[in-house]
Amino acid sequence: MSTAPRPRLRARLAAVALTTGVTLAGAGCSGGDDAASPSEAEASLSEPTGAPTLEVEPVTSVGRVTGPLRKQDRRRVEKRVSAVAVRWLTAAYVGGDYPRRGFSDALPGFTRGARDAARRDLGVMSNARIGPRVDQVTPTRIEVEVDLLAVDGNAVAATAHVLTRFEVEGRVSGRYRVAGRLTMTRHDGEWKVFGYDVARGGNR
Repeated sequence: MSTAPRPRLRARLAAVALTTGVTLAGAGCSGGDDAASPSEAEASLSEPTGAPTLEVEPVTSVGRVTGPLRKQDRRRVEKRVSAVAVRWLTAAYVGGDYPRRGFSDALPGFTRGARDAARRDLGVMSNARIGPRVDQVTPTRIEVEVDLLAVDGNAVAATAHVLTRFEVEGRVSGRYRVAGRLTMTRHDGEWKVFGYDVARGGNR
């Protein structure tokens, strides 16, 4: 049984900074989205479905908003972006059956390029290193704070600041902490992760 302190590991995929992502993010939105009326914009920000059920309730919030965006739209966009982040945290760390060897499904909501990069970082971006030696994972904290960038009243980019803590039991046991940020933009009408900067650490 492992009880020694574990080193802090970090994975990073460079992404365009949120404040300079207008051109790229805006290009990923359809003209219909940019020109949508308030009622159409609200319809396009409908609540996500299939949100995971966890033992601990995720705490989500709106952080900094750059550019004009109505308060009700801020919250709707935050919920959609947070849902992407929570789905990843669930698939990568605190969900599923353990012992677990397969983590091919640990990166939902990532663009193809970000997913390919993150697969090379699975030791940080998931429980791939310890999964086969763990019998149970218990989440104790999940938090997501979302910064938004808006242009002409439309959210075009977001950064989700994530934090999760969880305990594992089995041949490997201990407490782990994963924190960092996911950079997202809208792709084909859905929020997708195209950059990340994530650190993972743990001790007993």
